[in-house]
Amino acid sequence: MTSEREAMVAFLRARHAEGLRMANDIAGFLTDAGAEGRMRLTPAQADTQARHGVHAAETRARFFEETVIPHLGADGPTGQIAELQLHILVDEHRGTPGHDERWRLYPLP
Repeated sequence: MTSEREAMVAFLRARHAEGLRMANDIAGFLTDAGAEGRMRLTPAQADTQARHGVHAAETRARFFEETVIPHLGADGPTGQIAELQLHILVDEHRGTPGHDERWRLYPLP
């Protein structure tokens, strides 16, 4: 794996870990006693939202680890698709500290 790919992978893994921490923090807030009054949610709604947020964060990380990482650097269309997915996933975090504009596939308009 090239050093640029390694940097992008490390960057995304850090973003995914941060996203999961945030989802768990939000879940804790939503399910905290009294939160339903502040958020105008029933306990069941708060629990559902909490579970969905954590699940979404876990799924993003799993998608990356299971469908992108194993194919980076592979020959042919599979490797090309994984490379494109890597750049697209990194681009989602444009403006985040640690993001490098050189990782962009396409110039800004």
